[in-house]
Amino acid sequence: MNIDDEHYIKLIVDETDGKNPRVEAYCLDPSLGANIVHRFLTSIHMSGTLSPLDEYKDSIGLPESTMLYSYPSPFPKENRRILYVKDVTTRYDEIKNYKGMIKRIQQYIAEICNTTNRNTIVFFPSFDFMNICIRDGLLKKIKRLTYIEEQRMSQHDLMDVIQRFKEREGEKNNGSVLFSVMGGRISEGMDFPADELEVAVIVGIPYPKPTARQRGLQRYYQRKFGKGWEYTVNAPTARKLLQAIGRLIRNETDRGVAILLDKRAARFKRYIKDIQAADDVIQELQNFILEGVQVYPP
Repeated sequence: MNIDDEHYIKLIVDETDGKNPRVEAYCLDPSLGANIVHRFLTSIHMSGTLSPLDEYKDSIGLPESTMLYSYPSPFPKENRRILYVKDVTTRYDEIKNYKGMIKRIQQYIAEICNTTNRNTIVFFPSFDFMNICIRDGLLKKIKRLTYIEEQRMSQHDLMDVIQRFKEREGEKNNGSVLFSVMGGRISEGMDFPADELEVAVIVGIPYPKPTARQRGLQRYYQRKFGKGWEYTVNAPTARKLLQAIGRLIRNETDRGVAILLDKRAARFKRYIKDIQAADDVIQELQNFILEGVQVYPP
């Protein structure tokens, strides 16, 4: 490893207000760590969230002869609904110029949570945004038991919160609500089968932050592939969305609805084939839930 070559970016990182800065060498090219894969005659790579496949192939340095296959979900399409609303966004300049944007987002969250008695997770773009909503009184507007993933919560405490959420401890079988963040331990690594999770609300689009590391990564991929924005912004953002949506459906009998509170979700139709704009998201949520209610004769 030679950290002086073009595959590395050197950064001064300080998360301690000047008390303990450090120098980091960040590898921009994951193909450098994939040499062991290239020693085999054949390798098979499988995951539910490898897409976009071209970006994955190029990033880890697979040859042009690599065969790429994408298979449809084996689960019934009617068991999942993916909706987005067209009148809100967490885009910085729009929030800054329109003071009512955050209030409108909070109103959507409260209405969605109060419309259904199904277990619901709200994925915020960051802990900061979550805390703004909490300080604004969002919890008081939600008429159900609400759990919160805290930023520095231990794994033990987090698992305790998740278990209580899964067990639907809300009053009168009213289900529960869980506040979490995109790209975290819950959105990318937890299973919620059956009625443990039936509604996922995704607030905003989880674009990577424009840090020095991110800018360096984007420039590197632009030089190497001519696709800096596509490979370092769009592709990882799409994966985060797909991973969060994927918490809903874990087997062929699960049902769930994902609601994206950001008009920019329309840009990701290439990756999320069945995403739909919602003219009345509350009514469409109610309709989806009613479609799954089994009515038995007396």
